[in-house]
Amino acid sequence: MPVPAKVTLANSHYSINKDFTVELQGSSTIRLQKAATRFVARLRGRTGISFSQDFIKGNGMPSPNGLLVKVEKEGTLALNMDESYTLQVTDEKILLEASTDIGALRGLETLLQLVEVGKEGFYLPTAKIEDQPRFPWRGLMLDVSRHFLPLEVVKRNIAAMAAVKMNVFHWHLTDDHGIRVESKVYPQLHEKASDGMYYTQEQIKEVIAFAAERGIRVVPEFDLPGHATAWCVAFPELASAPYQYMADAILDEKGMMDLNVKTAPYHIERNAGIFDATLDPTNEKTYEVVGNFLNEMAALFPDVYMHIGGDENEGKQWDANPEIQAFMKEHNIADNHMLQNHFNKRVLKMMEANGKRMVGWDEILVDGLPKNAVIQSWRGKESLAQAAKDGYQVMLSNGYYIDLMHPAEHHYLQDPLPDNHDLTEQQAKNVLGGEATMWSELVTPETVDSRIWPRTAAIAERLWSPAEVKDVEDMYRRLSVINWQLEELGLQHLTYQEKLFRNLARGYDIEPLKVLARVAVPLRFYNRNSMGWMYTTYGSSYRQFVDALGPDARDARDFNEWVEAYLDGGDLSKEQAIADLLAQWQGNHIAIQQLINKSPALEDIENLSYRLSEAARVTLEALQLQEQPSYEWYRERLDIIDQARFDGPTTKEFLKVEKQSLAKGGSRATLPVVTAMERILKVKAGQLMAYRTRKDITVDGVLEEWKEADWQVFTNGAQYTGGWYKADSAWYALRWDKQHLYLAFKVKDSDVTAVQQERDGAKLWEDDGIEVLFDPLHHRSAEWQEDDIAYHVSAANIIMDEKGMKGEQYDASWTGNAITAVKVKGTLNEEKSADWGYTVEMAVSWDELGVKPKKDTALGMTLCVNDKNSVTETYEYFDYMHLKVFHAPHRFATLRLSTASEEKTDQKTQ
Repeated sequence: MPVPAKVTLANSHYSINKDFTVELQGSSTIRLQKAATRFVARLRGRTGISFSQDFIKGNGMPSPNGLLVKVEKEGTLALNMDESYTLQVTDEKILLEASTDIGALRGLETLLQLVEVGKEGFYLPTAKIEDQPRFPWRGLMLDVSRHFLPLEVVKRNIAAMAAVKMNVFHWHLTDDHGIRVESKVYPQLHEKASDGMYYTQEQIKEVIAFAAERGIRVVPEFDLPGHATAWCVAFPELASAPYQYMADAILDEKGMMDLNVKTAPYHIERNAGIFDATLDPTNEKTYEVVGNFLNEMAALFPDVYMHIGGDENEGKQWDANPEIQAFMKEHNIADNHMLQNHFNKRVLKMMEANGKRMVGWDEILVDGLPKNAVIQSWRGKESLAQAAKDGYQVMLSNGYYIDLMHPAEHHYLQDPLPDNHDLTEQQAKNVLGGEATMWSELVTPETVDSRIWPRTAAIAERLWSPAEVKDVEDMYRRLSVINWQLEELGLQHLTYQEKLFRNLARGYDIEPLKVLARVAVPLRFYNRNSMGWMYTTYGSSYRQFVDALGPDARDARDFNEWVEAYLDGGDLSKEQAIADLLAQWQGNHIAIQQLINKSPALEDIENLSYRLSEAARVTLEALQLQEQPSYEWYRERLDIIDQARFDGPTTKEFLKVEKQSLAKGGSRATLPVVTAMERILKVKAGQLMAYRTRKDITVDGVLEEWKEADWQVFTNGAQYTGGWYKADSAWYALRWDKQHLYLAFKVKDSDVTAVQQERDGAKLWEDDGIEVLFDPLHHRSAEWQEDDIAYHVSAANIIMDEKGMKGEQYDASWTGNAITAVKVKGTLNEEKSADWGYTVEMAVSWDELGVKPKKDTALGMTLCVNDKNSVTETYEYFDYMHLKVFHAPHRFATLRLSTASEEKTDQKTQ
C-alpha cells in the first residue's frame, strides 16, 4: 500500500534467513546508505532474524542470493522528481533498480510490505513490479500553530509518510494561535507570539534533513494576510484595526446568546474559530516586515515552493477601516478580493526574488493572479478544475481533511482527477496531486498520530496508484496490515487508546471501554466543538473517551458488512454473528455502569452506552421475529433505535445550559451501526401508517393542509452526521379517504437539480425527486410482480409511471392517473444557489392501485428519495428501508390504513 502500477506474481517464493544481505551498486548516496540500513533494521524487527550487516555503505561484492540495489544517480528533491523503480524477486535473489536513489527508497518500502510468514519461516513471494506515482505532489499538511507539536511528533509522522510513499511535508507554522518558527530578524515574532513553544532554526534544519533522507520535501506555510492575530501581537502597527475584538458569550433569561463585544490589545487566540485580525495591505511597513521575514525563511527552507495561506480572510477589519477604504477608492480596487490580490501580487514578487513559487488556498484565485501561483483547493473540486482550465497548477485537499474524522473510505474515493472530469490532457497535467490536512484544534501530541494514521495511507494510495485501483473492501484489508506496520516507526496511534482508557478507568478493567470503542466513532465535521469556545488551547480536556476513538470502528464495520450480506445478499450464515454482536452490546452496559461507579471521569459515556444497549436489544428482538408485530410495537422500537443516533445535547439544549457546563454534553461520539440496526427492524417489521382524513386536500405542493400531520423521516444513512439530518433526507406523511391515498414530502436537499428532459432523455436519472413504489397485493417479494407500480416525481414536476414487467422490460407504456405537484424552495442547477429542498404532494386513486380502502387494509409500499451521493458523486435512490434501489426494491414495508384521528405532530420530529 500504495498498490504498485504493475505487478506480476509467480508461483514461488524467496526465503529470508540470517545470511540475507543488501548490496548497493552505482550511485551509492548517503541517503541510500541510510535507507538501506534502516531497511535491514526494520526487516530484523519484523522477522526477529539477526542479520550480519550493520551500516550499509555499498559498492562492495554483491551477494549471489541477497538484495542488490542498483541506482544510476542521486535524485533531486523537487516537483516531478523521478520516483520510479523496478523490483524483481526470484526464488534465489532480489534485484531493485531505479534511476535515482529516491526511486530506490520507494522500492525498499514495497519490498518490506511483501514480507510474509509461513510454516517454513519468513519469505517474499516471487514477483516483478514496475512502479511509478500517478501524481508528483502527495502531501501531508500538519498544523502546529493551534496545538504545538514537539519535534519527535513531527519526525515520526514524516517517517510514516515515507513508508507509504508520500513526498511533501506541508508545515503550517503560523496562525492566530502562535508563530512556531524562530526569527532572528524579528525575534519578537516567536518571543511574543508563541508562548515559548516554537522550533529553533536548528530544529527546522534537523527536520528538513530528516525528511530529505526519506525523499520528502518540506514546504512551509506562513498564513497571510488573514489568520494574523499572532502577527499583530508582535507588530500591532501592522494590523488593520487598532484593537483585537473580543466577544464574551452570555446566555440571557430566554436561553439565547447575547454577545458582549469589546476591544483589547492583541493577544494570541486560545479558542477555535475564524478571527478578524488581518494585516493592513495599504501599510508599507507591512511589506517591509513581511518581506524581511520571507527573505529569512527562504534561506532557511530550501524547497522552491512556499505557502502563504491566504484563506478565510473575511475582510471585516478592512471594511471598518476608513483609510483602507480610501486607499481602495484611490487605486480603483473594487472589493476585498481584489485588495487581497493586490497584497498577494506584492508578496509574490518578494518570493520570486528569492527563487520561490507561491502556493495558496483557493481564496487567492481571483482575476489577475499570475499563473505561476499554485492553488490548493479546500473548498471543492469545481474550483480546482476551473483553476486547472485557467492554466494554474493545482492540488486537492477537499475530501482529504482528516481532522473531520471521516472514515478511510470517504477519503479513498476522492480523486483529484475523477473519472468524469472534463479536462484536456494538457489541463490534466496542471493537477499536481493532493494533500491530507491535519488541523490541530482537537489534538495533542498523544492523540495526533491516531487522527492521521492509518487513514492517510489510503489517501497516499489514491495519489500514487493507478486511478482504477479503488476497491474499498480490499483497501480496508490492506489498511489493517499497514496499521500495525506503521507502529515500528514510533507512531502512537495504536498504543494511545489503552493508555488513555487505563487513565480514565483508574486502573480498573478496561475491556468494557474497548467493546464500546469498537462500535463508536467521534462526531464528524466540527460538531464536537460546534460552539468554538468550548475547547481552548490550554483549558480543555483532550483526554476523554472520544479522544481514544478512531473514525473506522472495527466492530461497526464488520456489523454493517454482515447486515448487508444478510439482508441484500441473503447470506443466512451471518445471522448468528449479527446476533452475537447485538447481545454483546446489550450486555456491555452493565459493565460500563459498574466502571463509571468506580471512575466518575467516565460519566460522559453513560448515555452512549445505554442507547447502544437499548438499540441492540430491540434489534435483536426484530432479528428473531417470527410474525409481523403491531404498528405500535414497530414505532416504539424505531424510536429507540433513532434515539441511538446521537449522544449529546442538541442545538436547543446548548442554549439551555450554562456556559461552564457545556463540556458535559455527552460523549460527543456517535454509533455508525444505527442505520444497519434500523434496516434489520424495517426489513423484519417495516410499517407505514396512513391516517383517515375528512379534510379536502388540494394537491398543490404547498402542504397547507398538512401542518398537524404525523411527520416521519427517512434518510441516507451515510449522510447522517452529528445528530442532525443533513441533505438526502425526506420527511413524509400519509393520509387517505375513500378516493385517494395522499402523500406529502418535505425534502432537505442542498443541491437541487432537475434537467427537465423526456422520459428517456439524457441524464433524466440525475433529476432529484421522489419515487414511491407499491405492491398492491402485498407479495412482500424482492421481485417485481405484474401488479407492482412505481411513481417517479422529479423536482421539475415530471411524473413518470411504470407498472410491472413486460417481457424482460418494465412496462413504460402504462400511464397512471396520479395527481402530483412540486414546489422547489431553492434555485435549480445553480452552483451558488442557497437550495433548501422541495416539497411534493401526491394523490393516488385506489382504483388505480386496485385496492379497496378500509380499516386495516394492508399493501406493500416503500418510499425513495433520489439525490446525489456526496461521497461517490453519483445519483442514487435512498429508500425508506435503507436499501439502494432502482425500480427493483429488495423489500416492501407494509402500509396500513387507520381510521383513527390523526396524531399531533411529534415534537421530536418537528
